[in-house]
Amino acid sequence: MSNPLAFSTVACPEWTIDEVAERAAGMGYAGVELRTLGPGGGGLASDPAQTDADKTRAALQKHQVAAVCLSTSVSLHHRDTSAAGQARWQAMHSLELAAKIGCGFVRVFGNEIAPGEDHQVVTRRIVEQLRPMAERAAELGVGLLIENAGSFATAKQWWWLLNLVDQPGVGISWNAANAAAAGEPASVSVPMLNSRIRLAKVKDTRVGEGAGFVPLGEGTVGIEAFVKRLLGIGYGGYICVEWDRLWFPSLAPAEEYLPDAHERVTGWLKGIAALEEKGRAANEKAAAKNAPKPRAKPAA
Repeated sequence: MSNPLAFSTVACPEWTIDEVAERAAGMGYAGVELRTLGPGGGGLASDPAQTDADKTRAALQKHQVAAVCLSTSVSLHHRDTSAAGQARWQAMHSLELAAKIGCGFVRVFGNEIAPGEDHQVVTRRIVEQLRPMAERAAELGVGLLIENAGSFATAKQWWWLLNLVDQPGVGISWNAANAAAAGEPASVSVPMLNSRIRLAKVKDTRVGEGAGFVPLGEGTVGIEAFVKRLLGIGYGGYICVEWDRLWFPSLAPAEEYLPDAHERVTGWLKGIAALEEKGRAANEKAAAKNAPKPRAKPAA
């Protein structure tokens, strides 16, 4: 199985959409996760909300790079009706924009449980926000993803929440680093969520290393194990590299980090495929050896 790779544009806030598309193709990435800060936002030269949707789509198509996901800052935990309404409007606007660009998904967050609030009450509030968004997403042919973060970082919370939403077009953007920070390894997250994982996000962290971010495989998240678990459940979607230079400008530039990340993930995928092929060959050899021998024909 060969999983396509993508990267999030948080890694390269200074690149225009033309630069994003050209460099993604040059580095071997099949797609990009387009980060947006919404109308009026700033800090991302490639932000689709700050330019014409046709321009974004044309730039990506020119270099045969897929628009994997339009990732927003929208959070659905708000108790305040005004904030909840604003979040709903931003999400609906993003769904329309994604459809124009040709993005497969739009990403939102559940996010935080305020001090003193009941977990189940907040969960139901998120579910009520998601339902009309999911209906509109289905009409537009766009998938709706919620990413694990904040108070909603582990698999069991999302398994239950998605059961309540009960919409096939709603899935998970699973961030392995956020789950690891909450103490949950891939051996728990991936089998539990299984086909509900529609986008796999990879970044690695280690305490005491500047902003905490390190090259893939050199931290404590267990990225290689995460990739193995994904392939173990038959995941065939995008593996998306995240490098948070938008929030931490002191991190190494994207042109240094992204090619290395691509090489590492590709190496893991090839290694896993080679082991699987070796296992299949061994099984076939054993089966042939143990197969019953044909009986000799009796003499005339």
